[in-house]
Amino acid sequence: MTVTSRQLSPVTALSPWAVRGVGAVSATAAVLLTVRSGRYGYFGDELYFLAAGRRLAPGYVDQGPLVPLLARCADWVAPGSLVVLRIPSILGAVAGIWVCAALARELGGGRRAQTVAAFAFAVSPFVITQAASLSTFALDAVLWSALLWIMVRWARIRDDRLFAALAVVAVIDVQVKLLLPVLAGAAAVGVMVFGPRQMLRRRALWAAIAAVVATAIPSLWWQARHGWPQLAMGPVIAAEQRAATGGVAGLPLQLALLLGVAGVPLAGAGCWALARSPALRAYRFAAVGVAGPLLFVAATASRPYYVAGVFPLVIAAGAVWTSDHDRPRWVVTSALVAGAASVAVALAVLCLLPRPVASLREPAETQREMSTRMRLFGMSGWGELVSSVDAAVREVSRTTGAQPVVVTRTYWQAAALDRLGDDLPPVFSQNRGFAYFGIPPDADTVLYIGDASSERLLRQQVSTVVPVSRLDDRLGFPGITRAVVIWRCDHPRRAWADTWPQWRTLAVNSEERRHP
Repeated sequence: MTVTSRQLSPVTALSPWAVRGVGAVSATAAVLLTVRSGRYGYFGDELYFLAAGRRLAPGYVDQGPLVPLLARCADWVAPGSLVVLRIPSILGAVAGIWVCAALARELGGGRRAQTVAAFAFAVSPFVITQAASLSTFALDAVLWSALLWIMVRWARIRDDRLFAALAVVAVIDVQVKLLLPVLAGAAAVGVMVFGPRQMLRRRALWAAIAAVVATAIPSLWWQARHGWPQLAMGPVIAAEQRAATGGVAGLPLQLALLLGVAGVPLAGAGCWALARSPALRAYRFAAVGVAGPLLFVAATASRPYYVAGVFPLVIAAGAVWTSDHDRPRWVVTSALVAGAASVAVALAVLCLLPRPVASLREPAETQREMSTRMRLFGMSGWGELVSSVDAAVREVSRTTGAQPVVVTRTYWQAAALDRLGDDLPPVFSQNRGFAYFGIPPDADTVLYIGDASSERLLRQQVSTVVPVSRLDDRLGFPGITRAVVIWRCDHPRRAWADTWPQWRTLAVNSEERRHP
């Protein structure tokens, strides 16, 4: 293959006109997402990341150490600031817009395709969701898309210096989550089948892979030392997805909801173009890179947003295909209508959500309803939970002369008490990542934050179990201010160190569990 001097020249990624267009799109998105970021209260996982950040480790149950570290840094810079806590997610969303435009350029798109790609990705519901809270997928998605951009660019210019950038991005990604092998494996299969096979013979690539593997060892060591809880999370996540979204059957709808009105047709066109268009034959491997994560999510019934890292690629490919001047007029007209509809939806979501909790009329009974409620109203009631537990702790301390041990049924409850309960004793939970933060000390009295079904389990550990307080707001959030019972447990039957491994659980909710 003959490589021109233009191809070897340093990349500005976008044409000057497109830089202005994409800059305007990304700047507008950044402002709107930042202004909106303080309107939602804490999500349960954000509180968990803050708690994990206070207990830094090389690995955790279902993520790497980077997000807890970012949470700790945010809390150090601006304690209690939701906006600062969510800045990494906002930056990830904005960076994704630029990567999408850059992918359009690498695939041969001009200024129109680059701007269309950036615009369609910016107004997708996924970007709004991505920036709404600090999360692993907010960073994982943009890192995946950056890796795909590097591979596509290498296929065009064959510059091995790009593998150094690939190493840096991949090293960061494995500190977020250990899902990178899904994308890497699919891309490798694509390269072996469709080329460019020269990529696999580059020493720089294998040096990059060695660096990534080396930096993943601490997290893998943590997983091995604790019995590979990441693998055990698979069935738990599948059960949660079946309850909340219908599992695999609901996957097409969930992907459509994440892509949005403009994203769906562009992504569909992009998948076709990557697989069939002669103009993109050199990047056919990327079609396998897209198919691999989709098949993984379908086979494991895992989170739909695990595939969001390929959204910029398929949207960019679709934008390149639809921006061809020879396309029928109806294609252009449909694209304009879809774009206008996407803007309307995005603005409505940004301006009207979250809705005030006072407008709730019906309780959330199932995981599907709880998922919908979180999207529309956010999570609320953390203050009431903390106040109730604090009152129970004070009462027990007054009557016994010693502070009780506090144990919670869910890691969200534990994280809220850990972060917001300044005067509370140390909090423990047998649930998910919090179960690995420590074993409760042996004490005569334990306050257990659970529900009505907790008594049977507690009697296996202690002799006396008495409910001392209840939070059961009919319209409250389940597990926070609804169906919550605070149990006083006295006279332990055995040491916590002997029973804690059997108490650990990864599931948070169950579809079969109903709230009275």
